[in-house]
Amino acid sequence: MMLSLDSANVFHFLTEMFSHFFCAIAVAWFFFFSGFLYYHNLQEDQFGKNWAIQKLNRRVHSILIPHLFWNLLNVLMVLLVTWLFGLIGIGITSDQMVGVNKGPLYWFITGPIDFPLWYLRDLFIMSMLAPAFYYPIKKWPWISLAVILILYLVSFKIDFFLFPTFSLFGMGAWMSIRKGNILAFCRLLRYPAAAIAFFLLPIATFFHGSEYDLDKFFRLLFIPSGMITFMNICDKLYEFEGYRKLMLRLTETVFFIYAAHEIYILGWTKGFFLRAFGATLAAKWISYLFVPVVTLAICLALFYLLKHIMPKTLSFACGWRTVHKETYTKYEQKYL
Repeated sequence: MMLSLDSANVFHFLTEMFSHFFCAIAVAWFFFFSGFLYYHNLQEDQFGKNWAIQKLNRRVHSILIPHLFWNLLNVLMVLLVTWLFGLIGIGITSDQMVGVNKGPLYWFITGPIDFPLWYLRDLFIMSMLAPAFYYPIKKWPWISLAVILILYLVSFKIDFFLFPTFSLFGMGAWMSIRKGNILAFCRLLRYPAAAIAFFLLPIATFFHGSEYDLDKFFRLLFIPSGMITFMNICDKLYEFEGYRKLMLRLTETVFFIYAAHEIYILGWTKGFFLRAFGATLAAKWISYLFVPVVTLAICLALFYLLKHIMPKTLSFACGWRTVHKETYTKYEQKYL
């Protein structure tokens, strides 16, 4: 990236910095927490075959089934929309239709067709591998941590999708098995982490698209400090009662928004803003700032509508993450 104060370049730099680098923190924390929670409260005498089977059984219902459901729903929605437009004589070309034509292997694995769900695909694979973390971390904690960190650092040059996932999940597993306190750790490093994060974030963005994958390397360096800084910011915000109540109330909607927003909602919202405001630089800023807000509003409205008219189906589709007490109690008794 060439350094320039031209308004178009400033827009490109700031949006790339926020969307592709800063927001990577969220997915990194998801993987870290998944590894941490996998071993949370595990006692040494509990670890074994039955415990591992029980854990995998939970992940089948909370990860694999929603993954299959939402990707299949995406395929059906693309076919339905294409058919309906054809009925009224409007031919449409869709990148998603190209994905549908690639077949089930792409829909669920190599894509997936509902792209954000690559996270669920990777997470389920990690859930199958997770028991292998226990004994190495228990017996050789510092050697295991060194291996995890080395794999994390070299992942920018190794084009294999599980490398960064393995490392972030492994870091969470390591801290959980070692009975670490995430919040205390983040608070301890809040000042150096913030300084490193604010230093590396623009550098990683500046090298975006450069040779030798320098942007990937600096992003890998940025993510741990960015994660710690973001956690400390959330820690401070959590002290405000209004913020705390709002976040707790919206917790059940997170997975639905994550899975549903790419199924036409985001694309059509972007298309509406493009037709309404054009493609000028000012219009791009308007779209960049307001498309997420409108998409979020649509997803929330759809979530609460579905929760009202078909709460059990919604709960099933979201891996039992929604607040439907009767359904969850039956699920908990059967599977947990």
